Amino acid sequence: MLGFRWRVWFCLLIGLFSIAYAFTTEELEMFQLQNEIVRVYNNKDLDFYKLLKLPKLKDSTSQEIRKNLRKLSKTHHPDKNQKYRKLYERLSLATKLLENDSHRKTYDYYLKNGFPRYDYSKGGFHFSKVQPKTWFIAGFIYVACGLIHLIILRLQNDGNKSRINRFLREVRAQDTSSGLGEKRLLFKQGADDEGKEIIVRLGDVYAVQPDGQEALISTKDITSPGVRDCLLVTLPLWIWRTSIGRLFVTEKPAAASVAPKSEESSKEKEKEKEKSPRLDPKKNTMELPNGKVLHSRKKNL
Repeated sequence: MLGFRWRVWFCLLIGLFSIAYAFTTEELEMFQLQNEIVRVYNNKDLDFYKLLKLPKLKDSTSQEIRKNLRKLSKTHHPDKNQKYRKLYERLSLATKLLENDSHRKTYDYYLKNGFPRYDYSKGGFHFSKVQPKTWFIAGFIYVACGLIHLIILRLQNDGNKSRINRFLREVRAQDTSSGLGEKRLLFKQGADDEGKEIIVRLGDVYAVQPDGQEALISTKDITSPGVRDCLLVTLPLWIWRTSIGRLFVTEKPAAASVAPKSEESSKEKEKEKEKSPRLDPKKNTMELPNGKVLHSRKKNL
């Protein structure tokens, strides 16, 4: 029963909204006449005041508007000239709408803010909505995705910090030295886990690594992610590095660093050769580094 009542109220609200946003008969007459005179006379600036040729235009009173119609009927009445029949109908309708103060205010409002256009597909007058351009939609989606990514990174970072702080509180709670000494504990995540040695020293918690080194467990070194860490910055940088940016990457001068070493080694070898004694087998002589020459003696047979 309660669900049925909610449905009834929902239908009533939809009906009220549709009535509130529907155009009245007078408004439809205004739109049709305005659209007709602009199309027939090919003048976008033409309005009811100019059509009636009112001397004061918008400043004319209702009485002046009625008198002006009687003046125009002397020359544009269809009884005098049948070709003015359609024109006289437009003049009469414009006078009817403007001589009423309420209708006139409505017309002035649409004249200032714009008239709705007739949509043949929908079969009525509708205000044309401005369609956002593709680049605007793409930019909006890009910024929205970047902000969502930043929020996710912040939530993950806060979750990691809270998990580490909760672990530190549990470990410090088992410290019997009240933060004044050293306490060694064995941390196990399950029954089959060999466990990891934890040291509580002067309130600080350390994890013993397999090589025997101690690693401080703290949240001080965890930095909160910023805009530079989200897609707003990382995605353009990644695209740049994997595309055009590869053309501007300068290679490290590895060959230049190797070349001097090779040159030095070759110079050292030449010096060693110069220092080492040179033997001339034809002359049976040997030249020492200091410039002296040694001659070999012939053996007596």
